[in-house]
Amino acid sequence: MEAGMLALLGKTIKLMESLGFLWILTSGFELNLWDELKEEKTLDDLITLHPAWDRLLLDHWLEQAGSLGLLIKDNQSYKLSKLGKAVQSYRYEGLEALYKELVKHWSPVFADLPQLITGDADKKSFASEMEEELIAKASLASEPFVWPFLVKKFNDSKWRRILDIGCGEGLYLQKLMEFSPSLQGIGIEINPEVTLRARTNCAAYNDRLKIICADALDFQLDIGTFDVSLLNNNIYYFNPDQRITLLYNIKKVLNPGGQIGILTALRGTNDQLELFSTQMPRHLMSFFLACHRGFRGLPTEAEIRELLTLTGYIDLEVIPLPFGMSHFFFASSV
Repeated sequence: MEAGMLALLGKTIKLMESLGFLWILTSGFELNLWDELKEEKTLDDLITLHPAWDRLLLDHWLEQAGSLGLLIKDNQSYKLSKLGKAVQSYRYEGLEALYKELVKHWSPVFADLPQLITGDADKKSFASEMEEELIAKASLASEPFVWPFLVKKFNDSKWRRILDIGCGEGLYLQKLMEFSPSLQGIGIEINPEVTLRARTNCAAYNDRLKIICADALDFQLDIGTFDVSLLNNNIYYFNPDQRITLLYNIKKVLNPGGQIGILTALRGTNDQLELFSTQMPRHLMSFFLACHRGFRGLPTEAEIRELLTLTGYIDLEVIPLPFGMSHFFFASSV
């Protein structure tokens, strides 16, 4: 067999394994099997719990989950492996939303890729499920990498008032309020459904924190001034002209010497030593975004640097996060 054919065969087998993992993981979330299999169960046990389910398909699901290392089989019983336990443990930390996004929204978009490239199909619009739930929830998966750097920056900069643009479900605002009893803040979120969840999540800090449903490109609000404004994982949802407007709007509400913090994945190569490859997922995310009307994909580092310079920010600091997954860009107003 030729080397090229052998390499192609290897890629194909790896693809089938990855797709299997994706399908099995997502269906396990939908059916709540990861929770049920924390305790050892047989196929008969599961059918007893769910008599209307298809026994043959469930048997195949258990077999596949076992072959992927998500379940351990002992005689005729199955239970979660260490990997399966991790799936259940991190289910609500963005993992379930991320996999649901990949299966239900990425796959159909890329299935239409030939027609999108040739112009025989119109570019997509984000589904309401993406806008109202999955984008905000999936972003939680980056929190373990982001938080240590964010809290260090907080300690170094001594922020007293914080503005979070596109605050999602309010995770970082909530954690910062817990970390600093004197901190005050405002979160701005454009989606009403996400805004309601953020208000619920941050209800314990109502005296210090306000969540506002508004468009950061056109908000006319008396919100005071801030020591820092954060843009976490959302700069790529604005086109280049909107980014300029947004950064000017932020500059108007920053105190003298106040900071802007932009967290984003980047398009382009990664020259860091990688524990595991993050280039392909970032490039696919950029590709997915570019398939939608009004989006251009992820920015490059040069584009963020140019944007900050163009809008008059100074003292730029670029902080790569572990594994090159994202970068924090901090800069100061004059």
